[in-house]
Amino acid sequence: MIPSRFALLALIPLAVLSGCRPFEAPKYAEVAPNETAFVIPLEGDSTGQAKLASEDFLNDHKVAAKRIQIPLRWKPTGRLPTDGEYIDMVRVVKVDRSPVTRQWTADDQLAKDRAIWVESADSIGFSTGFAVTAYIEESDTARFLYSYVSTSLAQVMDSEMRARIQMTAANISAKYKMDALRERKSEIIDAIKSDVVPFFKDKGISVTTIGMFGGFTYENRKIQESIDATFIAQQEKVVASAVLDAQSDKNKQIEMAATAAAEAARKKGQGEADAKFASFQAEANGLREVNKALAEANQNPLLIELKKIEVEKVRADRWNGAYQQWMMNGAAPGLLLNVTPPAVK
Repeated sequence: MIPSRFALLALIPLAVLSGCRPFEAPKYAEVAPNETAFVIPLEGDSTGQAKLASEDFLNDHKVAAKRIQIPLRWKPTGRLPTDGEYIDMVRVVKVDRSPVTRQWTADDQLAKDRAIWVESADSIGFSTGFAVTAYIEESDTARFLYSYVSTSLAQVMDSEMRARIQMTAANISAKYKMDALRERKSEIIDAIKSDVVPFFKDKGISVTTIGMFGGFTYENRKIQESIDATFIAQQEKVVASAVLDAQSDKNKQIEMAATAAAEAARKKGQGEADAKFASFQAEANGLREVNKALAEANQNPLLIELKKIEVEKVRADRWNGAYQQWMMNGAAPGLLLNVTPPAVK
């Protein structure tokens, strides 16, 4: 009896252990502010599964919570009650709405294999840089998820969007020869915008920027070397022409300065001559007026009498009181007459 009791006591913990499952630890999914989350049921009836491939289904399962608890179910994997595991009953799918920028250029050594290469009408292969920025609006997250399941926006831009841009750029480039194509960058970018922006908007992607940057990079490096040499020669010609124009302008300035100085000297000399002439003319006019006045005065009897009086006054002032004793005889030249002075009273 004793051994049987010990056997029963040994079976009790084994029975207890065989009937207990592992602890069901809660499981959560965190949703960042730039993300939109969808809770997709992993189990359900056939009607629920049929709705999975629709945009309306995804919109119905969009959640605004930033922490989502995932319900779990025990899945047996053996005969014992403890043989099994907890599995998720839903799947949380998150869509990152953050803007993404991509640059595809042959000049970037890190992304050389991502360069967009096209060909002109005269079979010259070339590439130019493209920069694209896109994001996903919150209202378009379900459409994006329906169009690109388990694919990020960056992956879509590096694959489908890049291929779409290359297709449109190639169609435009094939219409023109290389010489004419260099002046049609705006036509290329306008055609790309008209095709890419509405195409990806229908798939939930908002393209905000599409631009070209940098010059053309040619597959044949000799083409670029020839273009560079031509450009350098043209620039040297422009520089030489600019130097000649500058020297010509300098010569013109010197000539204008000399002409201005000569004109100033001429005007100064002319002014001095004019001033002297005016002075001489004024003096001559003054003398002329004086002579005229004298001529007019000489014809005036009063002036003649006045002059006589002045002469008599001068003679009277000079007379010493003695009279002339001798006088020339006018009738007999050479005969002097003795004049008796008058008696003094």
